[in-house]
Amino acid sequence: MLFTDLFDQWWNFYQQEIKRTSIASLKGNIKEIRESFGIGVKVVNIDPKYVQNYLDNLDCSRNKKERNKSMLNLAFDYAVDLDIIKENPSRRAKLPRIKKTLEDWKKIEEKYLEEDEIKPLLKELFRRPSTYRTALLAEFMSLNGCRIGEAVSLEPENRDFETKILQLHGTYDHTEGYRNGEKTTPKTNASYRETIMTTREMEIIQEMEIIQELEFMNELEKNTNPRYKDMGYIFTTKNGVPMQTNSFNLALKKANERLEKPIQKNLTSHIFRHTLVSRLAENNVPLKAIMDRVGHADAKTTIQIYTHVTKKMKSNVADIMEKY
Repeated sequence: MLFTDLFDQWWNFYQQEIKRTSIASLKGNIKEIRESFGIGVKVVNIDPKYVQNYLDNLDCSRNKKERNKSMLNLAFDYAVDLDIIKENPSRRAKLPRIKKTLEDWKKIEEKYLEEDEIKPLLKELFRRPSTYRTALLAEFMSLNGCRIGEAVSLEPENRDFETKILQLHGTYDHTEGYRNGEKTTPKTNASYRETIMTTREMEIIQEMEIIQELEFMNELEKNTNPRYKDMGYIFTTKNGVPMQTNSFNLALKKANERLEKPIQKNLTSHIFRHTLVSRLAENNVPLKAIMDRVGHADAKTTIQIYTHVTKKMKSNVADIMEKY
């Protein structure tokens, strides 16, 4: 059996196990592997050295290399399960460990906002009616630690103001467009969680629900706004559709440009989630408790931020002690 035939067979099988969003994000890697790996080579003739040579000569980012290797791992695991080969050659191929530099540590600081950065940014977002909803969503994510897909898939039945429990039981699949999207289950079991809401989180949800009720969820608006679509979510646009990630990120960028001292970081929805991680680390909250709060799906980034912040705190303590 040729590798290309095995790879296609595995990919057809694997697509049945993953979400449409994951399929879309992996298509580039799948295409590249199809076009550059194992062409005309039998599966049984591919050994660890062959895979290692492919990885060593792959001219792309570290993240892309890791993804391609993961795809090869899974494809060859599939071949082992089908008794086509006895051992997975990709599992024995290695990617070199990356040595941390000062520049790498600075990059970690760019993943979250400091207190003197988030305050003026939120203030600017709240200042304009056109970005008021963006401000509510941004502040909510900075307090809760959820992903934007989790936030915009929240429905009224997911929140309980008496127990203060918020159910994060899904994400928003917009591969068919936001107006035709749907709430789906999270990627991992660790993403399926419940958090205790702060008073401010509950105020934000209540405000969003009041905005919808007063302005957009009455019969007159539904009948006069042809673009209005009541989809039943909490964080929506004036058309009733969940807020789009691209529009949200663009609003952040524009608001930042209007600041007296613009933030020199790449502002996206992820930065608010990471900001909560840094804030909790600064307040000596254990790593496990933080990961339980934000979910374990992107544990690598959470651990990086936690480690960086706690090391910085230790360094500050040492600096203080030097003064005595």
